[in-house]
Amino acid sequence: MLKRTLTGLALAAMIIGVILASHYVSAIFVDMLVLIFTAGALYELHHCFRSAGYKTFIAPSVIVLTAGYPAFYLANHFTSPTSNVGFIALLCVLLVAVMAALIEFTFRPAKGGENELTEGELKKACEIKDLFANVFILVYPVLFMALAWGLSYKYYAVFTIMLAVFMPCGCDAFAYWFGSMIKGKKLCPKISPKKTIAGAVGGLVGGMAVAIIFWTIFEYFSVVGVAPSGQAYTPFIPHTVSGWEWKSALIYLAIGLVGAVFGQLGDLAASRIKRAIGVKDYGKIFPGHGGIMDRLDSITFSLVIVTIAMLCIFGF
Repeated sequence: MLKRTLTGLALAAMIIGVILASHYVSAIFVDMLVLIFTAGALYELHHCFRSAGYKTFIAPSVIVLTAGYPAFYLANHFTSPTSNVGFIALLCVLLVAVMAALIEFTFRPAKGGENELTEGELKKACEIKDLFANVFILVYPVLFMALAWGLSYKYYAVFTIMLAVFMPCGCDAFAYWFGSMIKGKKLCPKISPKKTIAGAVGGLVGGMAVAIIFWTIFEYFSVVGVAPSGQAYTPFIPHTVSGWEWKSALIYLAIGLVGAVFGQLGDLAASRIKRAIGVKDYGKIFPGHGGIMDRLDSITFSLVIVTIAMLCIFGF
């Protein structure tokens, strides 16, 4: 438990430091952190799927990692940082990577010559499940993590990225504390034997608690100022509106609740994938936590929830 706690604190300090650097220096600090974590997650998924017997293709992942961020950055640089052009450019790169996977799937079995392979050997050489596995790796986590770039440029990185990261972290911490103290009936014993219903309820409380902390910092006290880039936190409800305090607090609580629900579902989904491919952890880079994907499991879902929330509040 001590090892897990110390690793968690170190990760939290690193993320806060990078996000603050993005506020005072340049947004590229967040961008690079997202890219590094995405690359690590891709590596872990490739390794895990290969260990489970799947044939994974390297070229599509290389395309995404080398061309994805440049396409996003350049599209934003030559248009408007708050537009959706960057994300569209990134989506195009992702589609090119999917096409590369399809092309490699198409021609890989024929390397020995089509006449030299029987129908059974062709099927064994590269089955359709291998193609689906490769496309899945590109979508999860790449497309999910790419939302962090959109949030960073279109809204305000210090707020949106920290909320997307610390909301599931608070959820995990409260779920662990509640589950350890109360114990009781298991939530999904076949997927994640250690998770309890009490822990899941605690996770909901944790998500809302983090949301209220963010409301206190950004809405009530307005602690963070304007970044050199000109970005700043925009209140959910103008403070000239009567009752803005409780109205914005309710919105925060709703985001915290929904984020906690889907954060836990993301955790369970990642656990289900691990069971399907027969691994305990995606990696071992973080002592007490496992691999990068073991930390991103709930954050990927949280990024989706925060993105939807920002779109609903501020529009496109």
